[in-house]
Amino acid sequence: MHNPAPFSLSYLPLLIRLQCCESVRLPPYLGSTLHGVVGWKLSTYSEAYRYIFENRRYGGRKQDIVNPYIMEPPRYQAIYLQGDMLSFRFILLGKAANYIKDVVEALAGTAWFEIGAERKRFQLVDILQAERLEPVWRRGTLNMEAATSEMLTVREQEGISRCSIHLLTPLRIRRGGEQLREIDFPTIIRSITRRVTALTERYGGHVSPDAISSVSQLSASVHTTSSGLYWSEMSRYSNRRNVKMDLSGLLGAMTFEGDMSHFVPWLHASRILHIGRNVTFGCGQLDVVFG
Repeated sequence: MHNPAPFSLSYLPLLIRLQCCESVRLPPYLGSTLHGVVGWKLSTYSEAYRYIFENRRYGGRKQDIVNPYIMEPPRYQAIYLQGDMLSFRFILLGKAANYIKDVVEALAGTAWFEIGAERKRFQLVDILQAERLEPVWRRGTLNMEAATSEMLTVREQEGISRCSIHLLTPLRIRRGGEQLREIDFPTIIRSITRRVTALTERYGGHVSPDAISSVSQLSASVHTTSSGLYWSEMSRYSNRRNVKMDLSGLLGAMTFEGDMSHFVPWLHASRILHIGRNVTFGCGQLDVVFG
């Protein structure tokens, strides 16, 4: 008999596909750029914008209030030529999916996305439900039936004794006010259990405190067998705040060994939800390969 899933949370992933209209050189990391573009387009839908982009206002403006969305920028491409495709994912978490119609209409409201310092034009091709690749918007046609949420709920799996974790975008975890330059398996598990807890408390779903307590204790028995992490310096300029913001973090890969059965749901969740800070700019994205 299978153990029940330790948590559940709904999410609605959108794949937004743009076509380059004029050649342009773009910065190495587009997370902050695309975050600004989407926020600007959604700003005319005041209720949706406040709930999704200014959710800290509902929590007394506390700095660490978890946000109900994630940006996933494309892999690095220095130059986009006319006709090249630029695709990115925008994920709404839990109750934020209630605003999906406003989000889609805001993104499709104008045919152009102006991206980069030169504000070069990209044309919106379509908006897909990212897991099923069904068009939510294409060529002026809106199909809200395709905009269905997925359920993030995975049960434990036996017989897994090894996994590799690949950090795809900068991982930023702070402890005692300092950015961590080294991490271990308990740190990863601590980060995702805290994130799932914060998201389910605020945006719906559930999580088992007993399951969190169990995996937190068991995580100490998992050993790091190899680590190829390195520190990547990265920054962005915030036009809204008129300041330069640090987005430096860890990149690379690690391999772990131990009884992974209890950790499979949480590691799967980390692939979808990201971990660490600044996930709204796409930071903390990782991939997990089980051996």
